Amino acid sequence: MRAGCYRVDITPEIGTPLGGNVRDDNRSRGIHDPLYANFLYLHDGKNGILFIGLDLIGIYRSFTQEIKADISKATGISPRNIVMFATHTHSGPDVMKAFKEEYDRLVEEFIDTLHEKLVNGAVKCIGNTWDAAFAVGKGTEDSLSFNRRIFMKDGQLRMNWEGLDPAEIDHTAGPIDPDLFVLSVRDQNQRIRALLVNFTLHSAILVGKDWLISRDYIHSLTDNLRAQFGEDVIVLFANGAEGNINHINSHDLNQIRGFEEAERIGNKLSNKITEILSKLEYASEVVLGALSETIELPRRIITIEQAQVALKLLEEVNWRIPSLLDGVPEEAYAREILVMSKNQEETLSTELQVLEVGETALVSLPGEFFVEFGLDLKKQSPYSPTMIIGMANDYIGYVPTELAFEEGGYEIKIARTSQLLPCAGEMVVKKAGEMLVKLKGGGCS
Repeated sequence: MRAGCYRVDITPEIGTPLGGNVRDDNRSRGIHDPLYANFLYLHDGKNGILFIGLDLIGIYRSFTQEIKADISKATGISPRNIVMFATHTHSGPDVMKAFKEEYDRLVEEFIDTLHEKLVNGAVKCIGNTWDAAFAVGKGTEDSLSFNRRIFMKDGQLRMNWEGLDPAEIDHTAGPIDPDLFVLSVRDQNQRIRALLVNFTLHSAILVGKDWLISRDYIHSLTDNLRAQFGEDVIVLFANGAEGNINHINSHDLNQIRGFEEAERIGNKLSNKITEILSKLEYASEVVLGALSETIELPRRIITIEQAQVALKLLEEVNWRIPSLLDGVPEEAYAREILVMSKNQEETLSTELQVLEVGETALVSLPGEFFVEFGLDLKKQSPYSPTMIIGMANDYIGYVPTELAFEEGGYEIKIARTSQLLPCAGEMVVKKAGEMLVKLKGGGCS
């Protein structure tokens, strides 16, 4: 096997708006730690796979298609064999399209510059390979992530950031995914050169804390690993199906929020990763494969009555949108409904992608899927292990379970961040499962 790795600083200009919450003043005021695009290329002598991990809150299909096409033109790798994914940091540039009327000028400039950086980075990564061996390890970490949907004793469904009274909590509405995976690549000198870490946890400990740019807990995780294995080690972080998973322990009233908490989480994950790495057995030969298919998902169509109610609410508040650190104000949802009412397309087209690295599969999901879908895919997959990479190749918003739509809560509220019908998630699981079976049977080309 041959491999290459590379990283590019993609930190935006100070003053660029931060994405991840709704507030009047979201312009960054400084840099706590830089943002990166991290590249890992694997080649088995016949097929190659390029991983691109981005410290962004999300990426859209139109953007990834352009980048993949240009990388393919420059290097010869098929777009199907390129996977791009966002770490989902809530302290990076506001590249999302929801909850605002248009992109800020600095965000537009950032995206234009990012395009060139990613293509050049991919060319350098693919053009500088070395003999390599790889290994995949799995651990469990169940003390850092929590299902953020909580049922109270009075039957209400609440979100865990709402300052709940632990004595009034009945149970969480769903599970977590405690799997911690690491794909390690080392050179002929047995020196680790690249790590791909996969864990399911919203990168939203900071949420633009002090208006500073940051990778969130991924910063401490990476720094610790680089301190142990070398400052030139490339660390890619791939989030999982984290749509309903965050770090807030509703039973711990003393839990802090901010850089200290992000560091605690990053440190604990990196320590666990170190344990996993100490037990790995490496192989120098591996078979790679990839499949990518388009799927049409049903959209929620805004009714005249919904638009009228939204317009009335906004007129009553003189179109003023209040600021919130967690969640989204009703006024912002009203504006989203009006925007969505102008788009009556019945379906949304997006990309599903499955990858094979030896006996390991990676399923790329194009948004914030509820953790239940990730667990279902792992359970039915013909590969062991199977990693779920969320926020990959596209952003179609939250994809809750059908049960969640019945229960209510934050993630099912109509917006460009939640624009699909309740059946969409099961459609994706069915399609991705079929693709995994096809890939396992040698159905890639």
